[in-house]
Amino acid sequence: MESKHHLLLIWFTLCFDYLCHGREILFVISCPREGLKNCRKMEENLWQQQQQITKMIPMDYDYAIKVHIMHELFNYWTLLDALPHLRSQTRLLNANTEWIIWCQQNTNVSSLRALLDQLNRQDAQEMVYYGHALYDAEATIVHHFAHYKNPTWFPYPMLSSGVVFTGVLLRSLAELVAANPQNVTRHSEFAIDAAHELARFIFDNLAPSLPNDDDDDDDDDSSRNSVEKDLLQRRIILKSAAYICPSANLSPAWSGELPSPETPKGKRTITTKSKLKPKPVSCMLHATPETAAGNVEHCVHTTGAHIYFAIKTCAKFHKERVPIIERTWAQDARQRKYYSDVADASIPTISTGIPNVATGHCAKTLAILQLSLKDIRQSTDIRWLVLVDDDTLLSVPRLAALLSCYNHTDHIYLGERYGYRLYAPDGFNYHTGGAGIVLSVPLVRLIVEHCSCPSPSAPDDMILGYCLQTLGVLVLHSSAFHQARPQDYSADVLQLNAPISFHKYLQTTPEHTYKRWLGGQPPDNATIRHVSGKDQQAIPIPLSGHGLLQLANVPTGLDGSTKHLDL
Repeated sequence: MESKHHLLLIWFTLCFDYLCHGREILFVISCPREGLKNCRKMEENLWQQQQQITKMIPMDYDYAIKVHIMHELFNYWTLLDALPHLRSQTRLLNANTEWIIWCQQNTNVSSLRALLDQLNRQDAQEMVYYGHALYDAEATIVHHFAHYKNPTWFPYPMLSSGVVFTGVLLRSLAELVAANPQNVTRHSEFAIDAAHELARFIFDNLAPSLPNDDDDDDDDDSSRNSVEKDLLQRRIILKSAAYICPSANLSPAWSGELPSPETPKGKRTITTKSKLKPKPVSCMLHATPETAAGNVEHCVHTTGAHIYFAIKTCAKFHKERVPIIERTWAQDARQRKYYSDVADASIPTISTGIPNVATGHCAKTLAILQLSLKDIRQSTDIRWLVLVDDDTLLSVPRLAALLSCYNHTDHIYLGERYGYRLYAPDGFNYHTGGAGIVLSVPLVRLIVEHCSCPSPSAPDDMILGYCLQTLGVLVLHSSAFHQARPQDYSADVLQLNAPISFHKYLQTTPEHTYKRWLGGQPPDNATIRHVSGKDQQAIPIPLSGHGLLQLANVPTGLDGSTKHLDL
């Protein structure tokens, strides 16, 4: 059961026996509960590397090294919102902490020895952070259209590669995001991309503000550019570090000579940096592909035939969007049904009995889940239900491979995680609908029995996430799901984990996206028909009833569509 206040910290101190003068390096492994096994492997790897180098560390490496596994705090993944807990509850982010290396469960520390040398040559008193820099090719809703006139200059870190902070900077951040901070800029109540939101928060709050980005009346471009250049020089932006990489590099991580552990008299040799003769090193930290968070030792063969695809559509998109699905991923999704506001025998679609609304679709989605569950009961082979939009592209084979290592008899809620008001007591995580939401069949039953809509037009994905949090169901995140288009993400991120989904056809060629990014081959014959029964006209389904959670304390704005982030 997911708890907002549960924080498990596993740590050890690698304090060299002849040192420990107060300077500290803190490794924080941001770890979802279901990934704890991988995080412990990373902890063990650091321990083993320390054991190998303890007797070969120069005297000027006077660091105590601490490793912490930060477990499933509900907002742990955004970094910003987890900082107050790291500072106040654990008290590990203190005045002696000179460096903090923030890692994820799929970050690899390829050479602790080389990393220590790199940090020893950098200025720990500077307000700075290092990482593998990513850049947007165009303004994107995933990043709240930040710097929409020219987003290409703004760097943000690839979190899975690891991020190195000075203690000076991270302590300042912790103070800024403390309870009820004054004069702190947050551009949205939604958490989407923690890396970009972190970089923008630092940029906005630790330096003077730029002139109004929306002011187009100033024709003096040279004057404005001069002011912006001056202010940018005073801002804190990510520094790209060659030793932090998007993937593994086969080059040696350390090419210098290690000092002799002891002199004949038993005293340790003081080795200068000139004696080490370090060459440029790379990939001391790098990202690795994600592994399934399920039980990889007991995977069950899974294909598209075990997955029921409930596709949301409406009358106005029957001719525009449905044919795209039929030309692409439909060939691998025989168990698919189109749910609409009207029954259309030519596709066919199944009417939910719920009138279409512009946004939200909560009542429609719950109706789809009820109708789908009734349909699934007629098949013993269905293990999963995937709820998708009619402008979502999928790789069904990749999805099936991912699901093979999850226990379909458990309550599994999988997709691309977003957050809403994670800095507040009423905040929660949820899976965004356009990327596709994966539900085990037992969880579908739980939702139908206990979840309800505060209004027909409430945001369906958010209400679903809020209800499941209330029921204690974990939000399982996979970076392979994408709420937006390929051009809305960095190529480095997309190449790390084979994508499973993209959303929106705007300014794209869906068939190209399907082939290029999802490994699909559109069929020559686009008339593939899906498994279907009789066209159905459903009666409206009540929004509440016996056993349903009424969600009386739903966060402000979720009773309608005003807070829905429609991508």
